[in-house]
Amino acid sequence: PVYTLTFANPGAPLGVRIDFGDVVKVVVPGVKPKSYSMSRQGEGEFDITYKFYPGGACSGYLHGLAVGDSITCFARGAKRRAAGSHVGIVAFGVGITEGLPVAAAELAKGDAARVKLVWASRTWADTFWHDELRALQAAHPGRFDVVHVLSREAREGCRSGRVDRGVLEAEFDGAWGTAPGGATDRGGCRFLSVGTKPMMRAFDEMIQSLGYTYPAHQLLVR
Repeated sequence: PVYTLTFANPGAPLGVRIDFGDVVKVVVPGVKPKSYSMSRQGEGEFDITYKFYPGGACSGYLHGLAVGDSITCFARGAKRRAAGSHVGIVAFGVGITEGLPVAAAELAKGDAARVKLVWASRTWADTFWHDELRALQAAHPGRFDVVHVLSREAREGCRSGRVDRGVLEAEFDGAWGTAPGGATDRGGCRFLSVGTKPMMRAFDEMIQSLGYTYPAHQLLVR
């Protein structure tokens, strides 16, 4: 199950920017602080969307909070943004809680002609925010595309398997015309992956194997 908590922050600003993919470090008693992406940032408040794992120390701590409870948290960042004409975001699992807000921010800024979000999940039941995705697609026809990749389920309209080099080549270079010798200049391509460290390292290796160099083609850079 996926839940969203809204926290008031009436004091000094946290110093994080949702459009830059900055994260909030939540102090969880008895364990080291846990990084969470804000799923919404408002005036004097922010949301954290999390997946609850039975027995999980961090998600269990959040799940046990009641209305009126307080948490201790601090900023982890900061990053800088490198604007591009074509933005590719790959979200692994619950990494969508950072991936979708960043995609929405890129579309709102207007720098990118195309923004594509590739969301890798195990099954369709693991996905959420369907209304939000549809609304963003409706607001930006022709600019925003969503691709679902399901590793443990075959479903019409979704890719089956895992995000590999072939998927990246087809969904970015192939769809955008940015392959070597293609109609679109690769210079404006920017990429972001959100997931576990091994997943993000694997993504970096795959995108570089396609000829993109880092950090030149990173959307958000520390």
